[in-house]
Amino acid sequence: MTAEKRGYIAGYDIYSSRNEKVLYGVIWSAMMILPVVLELWNLISDSRFDWDFVLRWWSGMLPLILLFIIHNQFLIPNLMKRGKIGAYILSILILTAAYAGYVLLSMPPKPPMPHMNPMPPIHHMPVHKRPLPFHFHLLFKLMLAVLTMGLNVAISLLFTYTRDQAARKELENRRLQEELKYLKQQISPHFLMNVLNNIHEMTEENVKEAQDMILELSYLLRYVLYESEKDMTTLRSECLFISSYISLMKQRYVEDIVTVAAEMPESISEDISIPPLLFISFIENAFKHGISYNSKSFIDISLNEKDGEIFFLCRNSIPAERNNAAIGGVGLSNVKRRLNLLYGNSYSLNISTDNNIYSVNLTIPSDEHKMHDN
Repeated sequence: MTAEKRGYIAGYDIYSSRNEKVLYGVIWSAMMILPVVLELWNLISDSRFDWDFVLRWWSGMLPLILLFIIHNQFLIPNLMKRGKIGAYILSILILTAAYAGYVLLSMPPKPPMPHMNPMPPIHHMPVHKRPLPFHFHLLFKLMLAVLTMGLNVAISLLFTYTRDQAARKELENRRLQEELKYLKQQISPHFLMNVLNNIHEMTEENVKEAQDMILELSYLLRYVLYESEKDMTTLRSECLFISSYISLMKQRYVEDIVTVAAEMPESISEDISIPPLLFISFIENAFKHGISYNSKSFIDISLNEKDGEIFFLCRNSIPAERNNAAIGGVGLSNVKRRLNLLYGNSYSLNISTDNNIYSVNLTIPSDEHKMHDN
């Protein structure tokens, strides 16, 4: 077990143990208050309050409380939870026998049998039942002891199970968050490499446009550096980022040969949030594999929000020289993994190739609370 895992489990142990102790305190307090409540009811109905009954009840509860403390504080943590079942059962038997001995010693002596005539008539002979081997009072007390320890075991196991489940869930969430962070860190260098390669090519053709591209890149860098560190960003910010990226990439191509169209919402609520850099890998992929300098090609990008869902569509031509080339890469595999981690089964992704057109159709929920609970 790693130090991190031990730390999480220790934190949940403290929280769960506190709640367990509170529950035990409530149960025993209710048991101690119960006789007082009963006598108060008698006081209202019969105008009498029997303190002897309350004291007898309390004196009978004290040995059960001591039994509970020994069982809860020593036997369960040191024997049962460590898998020493044989020693635990033996200790239970010894503890129960000790409690039975205490009950027998504390029982009042039996009253003397009433004086009987030596030879009463046979038809008037009283019938005396033989005493039971165990007194009903002893059996009742033993049943209370067994019930006390049984409930103690049930409650302890329930809290242990809940604590372990919560710890495992927290560790799994932590692992998924670390994986998402790693995937986002992969996206940024992949994105920057593509843009820098484009600027490098542009410097050989048009220095002024290369300078403009560097200025545009500075905005994109700020977005990548700051927004990618967040779990969520606004849809408006993501749209502005995508528009800037498309504008930057279009400067490389001749409009008569390459057609790039982008449809973005005209007005977007600031309340709509999505994970940052979620669509850029698909768009990068379109520019990388859908553009040809030798024949006409196109890229169509659409991003809209409606009825609590965000619809992203990216279509690009597949040039003849790339028909047999694999379309994808690190960015595409990363974004698929991110979608699975973030949304589980709550998103829809369809990627298809038809008539030399490569299409990506992605639908995700637009609200943060609809994200997959890992």
